Amino acid sequence: MKKLSVYFLLLFSALYFFSSCGEDSPEGEFTDDGYGYDFTQVLKVYTDDVILPTYADMKNKAWTLYDAVQTFSTSTGRTQANLNAVCAAWRATRIPWEQSESCLYGPADKLGLDPSLDSWPLKKGDIDKIINSGSITIDKIMDPGVHGFHTIEYLIFSDGNPKTLSSTPLSESEIQYLVIATEYLRNDCIMLWAAWNGTQSISAKDQAVINTFEEDPTQYNFAYNFKNAITSSGVDLATMDDAIDNIIEGCAGIADEVAAQKIGAPRDLALDGKTDEAVLEVESWYSWNSIDDYANNIISIRNSYFGGLNKTTSNRSQHSMSVFVESKNAALDAEITAAIDKAYKAINEGMQRPFRNNLTGIKVDAAIDACTDLQLSFEKIKQLKD
Repeated sequence: MKKLSVYFLLLFSALYFFSSCGEDSPEGEFTDDGYGYDFTQVLKVYTDDVILPTYADMKNKAWTLYDAVQTFSTSTGRTQANLNAVCAAWRATRIPWEQSESCLYGPADKLGLDPSLDSWPLKKGDIDKIINSGSITIDKIMDPGVHGFHTIEYLIFSDGNPKTLSSTPLSESEIQYLVIATEYLRNDCIMLWAAWNGTQSISAKDQAVINTFEEDPTQYNFAYNFKNAITSSGVDLATMDDAIDNIIEGCAGIADEVAAQKIGAPRDLALDGKTDEAVLEVESWYSWNSIDDYANNIISIRNSYFGGLNKTTSNRSQHSMSVFVESKNAALDAEITAAIDKAYKAINEGMQRPFRNNLTGIKVDAAIDACTDLQLSFEKIKQLKD
């Protein structure tokens, strides 16, 4: 049913098999090969209190989005109120996805779920051709550029608001496309969660969807493998230090992406006078959700660093990256804490909404600089190796 994701599951199976043929680190072993710190509890807290609840939240909200679309798609359900509910559910599902973007290693990468869920820019011309073909099937939307969050966004939003059905009603083809694309997204969210979660606490409705996949994603049990630094998890984890390096690189990487690509690329195009290209480069510009996306990327870093959802320096986990860094270099911990706060405020409070209409200026520059500083601060953690 989900042929694209099935392909990546098969690929991941091969990677899993061949990596299993090598030497694995014994589960739960602390191997001091650089940082001189026992990360056993840090990895457990990070996995159990950050990754798993974030992906579970996204999966549950994807179900809400799917249900809202099912309601809207019925012959008597095509009301403005129901479309508004679809749009609200899309925004809600977007939050945990963006708050997971500091941890796109593992299943999101190996199963191809990052591009499947969130490819940008859209292949708008191809989407329009599919719509105009009059018959929408799963086979026609296999390309990541024609399904995922942003395809759904394109179908339901206009100028930052739900489309006005009285003036721009969705065609039968568009509604059919919306139904199939939302089911695809829901399935991807379930697959991503299940690949991390393993076989624990799976609801009947989630299991029913998992049963439609050609490969069972729970077999990868990535949460267990990651927090125990087991090499056969699909990521090269010889030691717990390697797992920590993945967290560091994930946080630094998303800070750089927000600075250079998400904000910087449209800004640079606008400064070159290429306004139309600049707008098209802005992620989530149909919904005007861009700044919320970027702010949630910084929350992703904050959650990872302080060891839990909605954690800050005042209530951080005692088994967090922050506590580790502070134990080695208190000044660096203070620097990273300040950089997280500065980047978040520069985006969420400093940038003018919608970003697509305010692509340049000192506030945009300040947000880029703050995210770059955050990236560089995170990269300093690796210097703590003995």
